Amino acid sequence: MPKEKFTEELCEELFRMPKYVASTIMWEPENDASVKFRAQVLSRNEPYGFELVGYWQKRSKYNRATWGFSLTFHRHCIRSYDMAKQHKNPGEVGKIRGPHKHRYSSSRIPRYAYKPNPEISEQDPNQGLMDFLKEANIEVPESYQAYMFY
Repeated sequence: MPKEKFTEELCEELFRMPKYVASTIMWEPENDASVKFRAQVLSRNEPYGFELVGYWQKRSKYNRATWGFSLTFHRHCIRSYDMAKQHKNPGEVGKIRGPHKHRYSSSRIPRYAYKPNPEISEQDPNQGLMDFLKEANIEVPESYQAYMFY
């Protein structure tokens, strides 16, 4: 880990640096209604390692599927994406409505939500993952096999 304290600036630097997926992205069933993966991501130019996590779940109560992804560095969230209905940013008026991303998450830095631009696919979790990787400056792995969600 860099010697400096985890800050908003360090978070953004880690987010922008070129990265690649160093392990296989393998969606694994968790139960009858959800799947998850964990993969290792490495920096191209620095000796930094990250964890990439993805989930998909079918919510029978609402008859819809939701998914999300997160990129963490030493348990600090660099970016995450979720399909929650809304999020209230600390110290701001109003709410972010619909699927959104978070940045700067640690015990001392509040999670700040924003609408990604370009948007992350809300129709296809496989495309959503590719969109998340692209925005996070992570090379899309050539070996990725699209998962058949149920």
